[in-house]
Amino acid sequence: MQKLRLTLKETCHLLSVQRDKLHKMVSDDPTFPRPIKEGTTRQAAVYFDHRELVEWWEEKKQARYS
Repeated sequence: MQKLRLTLKETCHLLSVQRDKLHKMVSDDPTFPRPIKEGTTRQAAVYFDHRELVEWWEEKKQARYS
């Protein structure tokens, strides 16, 4: 069964990018899935929704042919 939420490290691994590239994608690409922060403190864990990441990637691939 696929995990619903991915840590920053897992997201980087899934997308084959470094952490600084992931942060750039979040800040520069308005279509990139928004991170989900678990809590209100600065140190609270941040996750990404697996399904949103897959859908974003599929849309990027389809855009190549448009």
